[in-house]
Amino acid sequence: MAKTIVLALCLTIITAVPICGQQSNAPEAYFVFKTDAGPETFVIKLTDPQRIQQARDILTTGASKIVAGTIIKQPVYYNSPWSYHLDPKSIGFIDFAIELCDGSIRYLEDNRDIAWPDWCPWGSQLLKEIPPPEKPGPANLKPTVSMTFPYADNTLGSISPAAVTLVANADDADGTITKVEFYGGELIGSTVVYPFKFTWHNLAAGTYTVSATATDDKGEKTTSRGVTFVISKGPPQLLTDPGSSRAVALESVTLMKEPLPVVAEHSLSSEQRTRLLLFGLNLSPEDLPEITAQAEDSQQKVYVLSVEGIRSVPNLPWLTQVTVKLTDELQGVEEVWLSISLRGVRSNKVPVKLR
Repeated sequence: MAKTIVLALCLTIITAVPICGQQSNAPEAYFVFKTDAGPETFVIKLTDPQRIQQARDILTTGASKIVAGTIIKQPVYYNSPWSYHLDPKSIGFIDFAIELCDGSIRYLEDNRDIAWPDWCPWGSQLLKEIPPPEKPGPANLKPTVSMTFPYADNTLGSISPAAVTLVANADDADGTITKVEFYGGELIGSTVVYPFKFTWHNLAAGTYTVSATATDDKGEKTTSRGVTFVISKGPPQLLTDPGSSRAVALESVTLMKEPLPVVAEHSLSSEQRTRLLLFGLNLSPEDLPEITAQAEDSQQKVYVLSVEGIRSVPNLPWLTQVTVKLTDELQGVEEVWLSISLRGVRSNKVPVKLR
C-alpha cells in the first residue's frame, strides 16, 4: 500500500501524556463502519468522551465523515474476524483525505504486514453504535502492539551515523499500557509516554531488525512483528567537539588536547614525531590501506600525513580511532585543518592548534 498523507488539520491530534495519567475507568463506546469497497464491516472502540459524542452526532445527523486512525497489526476480540484493529487513542473523523491513505478493509487484511499504518478509507460510513462486545472469558487480555515507524520491512533508509526514532502503537483492551520497549536483538530503549517512541542514536552501517514489546497493567506482555531496515555507509566524517566545533584530537601518548606539539615531548619512536588520535565515523579497520590524511594551513598549503593505524572504539561500534603522524613541515604552523579521505571521498575539515 502506498504511503499515506492525511491533511494535518483534519486528523485528531493526541498530546503526549504519561501513562500514569490515563484513566482505567474511561468511558468506552463501540461503533460499526463500512466502506464503499465492499460489504465488510469493521468495529472501532472509542474512549475519548468528545470523540464518542462526535460519533453519535454523525449517526444522528447522517453527516459524511471519513473514519481515520492508526492500525495496530494484531487482532482484538471485539473486531472479529479481522487480524488488525484501529488504536482507540488515534481515531478521529475527518472531512477530507488524500487518496494515498485509502484502502478497503479486505485489502488491509490481505496485506497487513506491509500496510501503511495510517488508515482513512474513502467512503467509510458509520453504521451504528453497538453494545460493548462480550469479553472472551474472565482472564486478563494481553495487550496489542505493532511498529508504526518503521512500519514494514525496507520502508526506512538512511546513511550512517543515523538517528532513527522508533514508534509503536499499543493498546490494552481491558486495561492500560504501562510500558513499551524497543528491541533490536537486545533492549534499545523504553518509554511510558504516548505516543510510544524512542530515538536510537549513532547507528552504524548495517541491517537492523526492530520490534516493540508492550506491557499492560497486569504485567502481560506482547511483542510485535519485527521490521527490518538498512543503514547505508555514509562518507567519512571526523568527530568535533559539539561545544566548539574543533577537532576531537589527542596526543597519542599523553592524551593531551590542543595545542599539540609537532615534535613529541614523550615519544616512543626515534624520530620524535607526534602521533594524533582522531575519531571518525563511517570507517573500519579494514579500510586502512585505502585511507589518506592531510592538513591544510591558513594559506591553503596542504601537508600529507601518514595514517599509521585504525581501530574500532570498544563498546562504540559506530566510532573509529585513527592514528596519524604529523610531518616536520608543520613546525611553526599555528593551526591546521585536518581531513581524511577514503577511496577518494574526503571527510569534513576539522581545526586543531599546534605549537
